[in-house]
Amino acid sequence: MAGGATQIEMPAQVHVRERAVVALLSVCVFFSVLNTSMFNVSLPEIGREFAVSPARLGWIVTAYSLLFGVSTPFYGRLGDRYGLRRMLITGLSLFSVASLLAAIAPTYPLLVICRALQAIGTGAIPSLGTALIIRHVPEARRGAALGITAATVGAGAALGPTLGGLITQFLSWRALFGVSALLGLAVPFARRLLPPSRPADSRLDLPGGLLLTGVVAGLLIGITNIERHGLDSGLVLGPWMASLLSLLLLGWRIRTVPDPFVPPSLLGNRAYLLAGAIAFLQSGAHFGMLVLVPLLLDRVNRLPAFEIGLAMLPSAAVMSLLSPLAGRLADRLGGLLPMRAGLALWAAGMVLLSSVGAGRSAVLVAGLLILCGAGMGLVNSASTVVVSALLPSERVGLGIGLYNMQFFLGSAFGAALTTTVLEAREPAVDGWNPLHSGAGAGFSDAFLITLAASLVASLLAALIRAERPRAEQAWSAELPQGGERCPS
Repeated sequence: MAGGATQIEMPAQVHVRERAVVALLSVCVFFSVLNTSMFNVSLPEIGREFAVSPARLGWIVTAYSLLFGVSTPFYGRLGDRYGLRRMLITGLSLFSVASLLAAIAPTYPLLVICRALQAIGTGAIPSLGTALIIRHVPEARRGAALGITAATVGAGAALGPTLGGLITQFLSWRALFGVSALLGLAVPFARRLLPPSRPADSRLDLPGGLLLTGVVAGLLIGITNIERHGLDSGLVLGPWMASLLSLLLLGWRIRTVPDPFVPPSLLGNRAYLLAGAIAFLQSGAHFGMLVLVPLLLDRVNRLPAFEIGLAMLPSAAVMSLLSPLAGRLADRLGGLLPMRAGLALWAAGMVLLSSVGAGRSAVLVAGLLILCGAGMGLVNSASTVVVSALLPSERVGLGIGLYNMQFFLGSAFGAALTTTVLEAREPAVDGWNPLHSGAGAGFSDAFLITLAASLVASLLAALIRAERPRAEQAWSAELPQGGERCPS
């Protein structure tokens, strides 16, 4: 029948374009993660070349983290206002130019500036890449697409340290920036593949955006200073008080401005707020664990750096392999079930790490880490599917940007908190966990902190009620649109 033939051919054409778009965005995500994970291993070489003290060397990491965290929600809002494609291309171009400049930076201050510009550029990728998939891939296949991009996160995190070490050892740390600059090759493909953008009618609330920047910057600066100065230091409490003041002023502006930077509709979405809290807690738990495990294997198991990387590789590989499968499962069952299952699996792995892993063989630790990697593989894909079902089309960019911001803040806070707990508890002989015995009691205690955060995230996940994504879509929803949907 003629009508049936049309229905078979049109989705096939759409699927080809969708696969190309997902592949392009996955490459962008991979390079953005790779840029972070491979760079940290080169810090000692940079310090030696520029004769920079460890305290000053930390600024190159702090500047990147601060501006990346601030720019992510900004890009989301700008994407909703000026078009997702336009702002993604802007970010990619800035990132590539900054990478090339960093590769030839003659002084350390100029290198820090280039690294900061890199952060501003790469901040476009997580929020806008995810928003483009949510807006242009039909709900019936969205989970699979998001799972593929989530897999590239694990791949970039796993390959980065090894690749960064090899390039730094056999070429130079400057060559790392050359690798990052290759992301500029994605710009012409983005222009061709991504749907054209049309400006929205809403105005941009710049003061509200600056207040949000103050909230994020104060939190990150305080978090960064925890490990060095302690929780009771003015260098921690001062930025946090400034962040609180910015938050209060932002709340006042949201109530009084017709079209604020953060719309009240997002803040009134209970399920969306719960999803953001889960992202903060679980990312803090996971990144805290990722900081603790190398220290455990180094200080207790006495492994060299290369063997530590090998011990952590299976977990990252499992997370990457499971993410696409989790996305397809979310397409069929909705995102809540695999997200809750992933949280439970991750918590089980942490219970075992705290009870029988800390202080035992590195092989056992590596095996238990696989449980955590599998859990995060489920959570990463499924939680984004859940959030995508909660956002209206015209707020996708900002909604995903704020969600990623909470994920990033959680990771920074989790790393700082767990190392602070470890420093206080590492000399302990008897741990809090009655199931633990032998060496590594302080690490066992720190793992319990990450477990507590994950259990609270699981409790919040039980409170979310979201509509199950439908597997059936009208063919009209499959057809490529002439431009991005904008507010009427």
